[in-house]
This record gives sequence, C-alpha cells and structure tokens, in this order.
Amino acid sequence: MGFAIPSARHKKSSSLSPLTTQQLHETVQKLKVSNGLNCAFIFGLKTTVAKTKEKEERTKDKMKEKEEGKLYSQQDSNGVKLRLDFDDRSFLCLGKSDDEIFCSEQSIKMTRDTPVCQGHLLSFADILMPFLEWQSCEYRHSKRVQGRNTHIIRFKGTTGQLVDIAYDPVFEAILQFEYLDEKEKVQRTFKLLDFKKIQGVWLMKSIEIKDVPSNATTQLTIERVALEQTIPASTFDKNNLAKPSTDHLTYAKI
Repeated sequence: MGFAIPSARHKKSSSLSPLTTQQLHETVQKLKVSNGLNCAFIFGLKTTVAKTKEKEERTKDKMKEKEEGKLYSQQDSNGVKLRLDFDDRSFLCLGKSDDEIFCSEQSIKMTRDTPVCQGHLLSFADILMPFLEWQSCEYRHSKRVQGRNTHIIRFKGTTGQLVDIAYDPVFEAILQFEYLDEKEKVQRTFKLLDFKKIQGVWLMKSIEIKDVPSNATTQLTIERVALEQTIPASTFDKNNLAKPSTDHLTYAKI
C-alpha cells in the first residue's frame, strides 16, 4: 500500500459531499496508480490474542514476542515488487503478474493471503490491497476515521467478497479497510494508527491488523526507513532468496 499518510485532523463540524460516479472512478484509478513507494523499512511485529472472561475473572492476554523484519518495495510498470525478510525466511512477490509468493524455503507454498509467519496476521495482501483491482465498487457514505473525514467505498469480488475502505480525499490516502462476510459483518480490519514526517513525507508509523472472530491483533511498527534510494536488482531475484539480503541504503529512524 502507499505509505505516505496525513497527520492533521479535520474539525468535527466538517462534512464531505458524496462522490459522484465519475469522482468515484477517478478516485479508484488514482489509488491503483499510487499504491506503492520505492523504499525499504525495518519493522517490528507483535501479535496479541485476547482471551474472553472466564468465571468473571479477567485472564491475561497471550502475546507473541515482538520480532523484527525488513521489507523492500519497488514500483515499476508491472506493479509493486515486494521482498520481506522475517523469521529467518525471505519472501518475494513480483507485482501483478502472479499471485504466487516465493519463499527461501521452497517447501513452503503460499499466496498473497497467506500470513508470512505462523502466529502473526500480516500477509502480502495487506500491503498490496488486491481488492483495488476488483471490477465492482460503490460509494457508501462518509464517516470519521482516525479523526479524519473519509469516504467509505465498497469493493465487491467476483465470489462475493466485500471490502470497505475509508478514503481521505484531502490527503488521498486509505486510512482503514475492512473485510466483511456475506451478512456485511466485519471479519478483519487493517487500520493506520499513527504517523511521522520523514524527509518531508508523512509516513505511517504503525498499523493494526485485527481478526475479529479470534480477537487476535497484530501490530506492525516501522522503526527505520530508507526513502527513494536505489535498491539492488538482486534483492528482487527469486534465485537470491536463500541468501541474506544486504544493502547500502541509509536508514532514518522514524
């Protein structure tokens, strides 16, 4: 997903006019084009599974310790290429050409919807937002999300999938998206939590992914970032996945 994010909050009295059909089309096309950034970042990942109350006594949460990883992103005419190094494995997604995710452990077979590590919720689909390519979408209403006035746009997949996004028209950013079931009940959420300005660009500082049925929550926190620098082509070569990634990028703390 695009990592440049707004920081300012709208006044509560502000309101948005509904998007026309033409404006909706233009908005979706703009999101498709901007869904990527040439960068690398080092992040921490932590997952919590909250228990329900038992016999009116509050039990402690089960928490997977915070783990560190690195993600490389590069946008070209074929879409967004992503490499993710995490949990002693490397993963690679080569743009729009294939749903397959390559892994340094060849025995592991996965797609964009597969979590990158057991015990965490993060998947490549959370970053790439493939629902933007679905043919059917409609304007729903306006709603305040993260202190911002947003448009809620619903995307519909060919097999009945539903995804609602909260789009900020001022900063042209998606602040949240929700996966719904056939009864329009939220099953999974992806939300931007906070932001920081680095080298003149507002970037997401942390995100939260929540699986509603299991009450599991994964939080990704960006710790250091390298913007608009040349990432070695070998980084996105599937034949190099078994080798540790090395770069000479300059990372800024976020």
